[in-house]
Amino acid sequence: MLMKRRGVHSGLVVKGEEGGLSLTTRLRSANTTRGLPVNYCSGFRALDVSSSIDLGGVTRQGFNLEVNAKEYGFQPTDTPRTDRSVSKNIEFGLSALLGEKGPAYDRIVLNAGVVDHLLGVDGAEDISAALDRAREAIDSGNALKRLLNYIKVSHKMG
Repeated sequence: MLMKRRGVHSGLVVKGEEGGLSLTTRLRSANTTRGLPVNYCSGFRALDVSSSIDLGGVTRQGFNLEVNAKEYGFQPTDTPRTDRSVSKNIEFGLSALLGEKGPAYDRIVLNAGVVDHLLGVDGAEDISAALDRAREAIDSGNALKRLLNYIKVSHKMG
């Protein structure tokens, strides 16, 4: 509701595991009986931003769903234990962005593809195409290049 009130055209909230905000490839626990399941996504996206801006309003489509990574071809994996080490998590992420296949790579692809798809990014209307775009961004080195550029720019602003 806050995103809508601020005039955001699309927004997404993800219930990740252990309080996280990202999707996981881990299987849903059969013992979960309370609350929303892990990988539950809720949000909205603009249906036609260009015409709706002219009209002064935005037509939005809401969605609520549980993402099952296995349905998109990802093998279930447990969350790598890093003992809450920031440097270890950075190492996993950078290795994945360098193209090293494994759980971290899969989770980055899953999150990038599903988020682009759910938020209505151009070219990501089809979930398979969105996942392929995410893989291509990583495998080509573009994802890492953009991350490093973002870090560089953000340091200049600080």
